[in-house]
Amino acid sequence: MEMMEISLPSVTPLATDYIEGLFPIKVGFDYDIYDARVFKMRLRDLKERAYPRQKLVEHLLHYHQKFTVSKKTLDNIHKLLDPESVVVIGGQQAGLLTGPLYTIHKIISILTLAKQQEKALKVPVVPVFWIAGEDHDVAEVNHVYVAENEKIKKKTYPYTFSEKRMVADLPIDRQRCFEWVKEIVETYGETDVTNQLLSFIEESLEEAETFVDFFASLILRLFASEGLVVINAADSELRAIERDFFVQLFNRHREITKLVLAQQEELNKLGYKKTLDVQGQSVHLFYHHDGERLLLEYDEQIQQFHSKKREVSFTYEELASLVETKPHFFSNNVVTRPLMQEYLFPTLAFIAGPGEIAYWAELKQVFSLFEFKMPPVVPRLNITLVERSIHTDIEEVGLTVSAVLQGAVEQAKEIWLRNQFKYPLEELFANAKANIEEIHRPLREIGMEIDRGLADLLTKNASFLQAQIDFLYQTLQRRLEQKYEAELRKFARIEMALMPNRAPQERIWNIFYYMNKHGLDFVDRLLRLDYKWNGMHKIVYI
Repeated sequence: MEMMEISLPSVTPLATDYIEGLFPIKVGFDYDIYDARVFKMRLRDLKERAYPRQKLVEHLLHYHQKFTVSKKTLDNIHKLLDPESVVVIGGQQAGLLTGPLYTIHKIISILTLAKQQEKALKVPVVPVFWIAGEDHDVAEVNHVYVAENEKIKKKTYPYTFSEKRMVADLPIDRQRCFEWVKEIVETYGETDVTNQLLSFIEESLEEAETFVDFFASLILRLFASEGLVVINAADSELRAIERDFFVQLFNRHREITKLVLAQQEELNKLGYKKTLDVQGQSVHLFYHHDGERLLLEYDEQIQQFHSKKREVSFTYEELASLVETKPHFFSNNVVTRPLMQEYLFPTLAFIAGPGEIAYWAELKQVFSLFEFKMPPVVPRLNITLVERSIHTDIEEVGLTVSAVLQGAVEQAKEIWLRNQFKYPLEELFANAKANIEEIHRPLREIGMEIDRGLADLLTKNASFLQAQIDFLYQTLQRRLEQKYEAELRKFARIEMALMPNRAPQERIWNIFYYMNKHGLDFVDRLLRLDYKWNGMHKIVYI
C-alpha cells in the first residue's frame, strides 16, 4: 500500500472551516487541535475531574465476556483503573457487516491517535469505540450496498421490526443473516480467501443475539491486535452508572435547551446554519415504553412531560422518580449523548466526522453548564481506497484521483466522447431543430388562418417533428457509446469505485469487499500506514 494526500473540502461548511483552521475556535470549542500543546493541556485539565473508573471497568469486563476478545483489549480495559489513564473515543451506529467504510476509518483514527498520544504523553491511552446502540433509525443500519451487473444495489437484511425500537434490541436470526451475508459475499466474486472470510463472519454471528452484538463481535475481531474496547450505549447495566448524571440532565433540561438555542444563534451570526433540531419544549431524553423509544417533550402550560404523540405522560414528580429509580428506562438524544460520554470517560480526544464537528460546535455552552470542558474534537481520517486497476483506468482517461473525487468524471466522459467524433453533434442537431421550427412556424400560422380548431393538431405536429430529431440524436449517441464501449466502461468503473451514486466511496462500500479481494489482513495493513493529522484527504493505493 502507498498513501498520498490531497486537499478536499468537506460537504459541511463549519467542518471545512474547522479543519482548515478558519473557524474561530473559542466560539464553538474549548481546545485548538492545531496547538502543539493541546493534548498536554487536556491531560492537565482531566486531572481535575473524577470518573466512575471502577464501575466502568467492571461493566466493560462483564460486557466483553460475551465476545471473543484479545488479551490486549482486556489489558486496555484494566488500564482504565489507572488514574493517569485517558481515552480516545469516537462512535457510530451498529451497521450490519460494520456498515460503510467511514466506520472503519473512524476506528482507525481512534486507534492511531491513541497509539501516538500514549507514546507522546507517556500515560495509558485507551482506544474506545462508542456503539450508538440506542439509536432507532433501523433504515440506516439494515443494509449493505453491492455492485451487481455493473449497478449499485442495496441489499437489505430481511426483518419485520418496529421502526422505533433501539438497534440494540433488534434480534438477529443467525441462519437468515448468514444466508444474507453469503448473498453479499457472492457479489464480491470468489477468491482464495472467500471461505476464510465467510468463516470469520460466521464466527462473529455465532456470538450475536442482536444487531449490536454482531457489530461489536466483528470490530473486536477486526481490531483485536490493537486492543480496541467497545461500549454499547444501550446496555441497561450501563444505566446504573449513568443514573446520577441522568438526574442532572433531567433537572436542567430547560437550561440545556436555552443554551443550545443561544449557541446556534451565535453560530448563525457567523453564517453557519444550525445542525441540531432543538425546540423550546425539548427535554433531550428518550423514554423506553413497550419496546419503543419515545422522545420526551415538556408542556409548560400543563406542566407535564410527554412523548410527541402522547403515548406517555408524566408529572415532574413522576418522571423525577423514574429517572432516579429506573434509569434503564431512559437514553440520551443527540444533545445529551456527548455530555454523558464526557461524564463517563476521561476523554483525551473525541474523533468526529464532519457532521459531528458541526453539531458539537452547538454544544459548547451546554458543556460549560455542567462545568465540563469539551474535549479536543479531532476530525477523523478521510480515506479513499484506489485499487490498481482503477488507478490504471484513471490514468488512461487522463484524469486524476483528485478530479474524480470532485465530481469530474461525467464531464470528462462527455468531453472525451465529443473528441472521438469529428462532427459537433449537439450543435448540428440544435441547428436542425431551429431550422425545422423556422420552416414549420409559417405552416402553423397558415393552418390557424384556415381553421383555429386545428391548433392542437398543429402544435402536436410541430412537437412530433422535434421529437423525431431528438430520437435521431439519441440513436446516434447510443451508437457512438456502443462503438466506444470499452473506453466508456473505464469511466463507469472509476465512478463506481470512487464516487458510487455520486457519493464518497466511504459512504457506500463495505470493508469486506476489500478483504475478500486483498486479504484478511487488509485492515491490519491499513493500520500500519503513517497517518498525519493535517486535515488532508488520504488516498491509499492498493
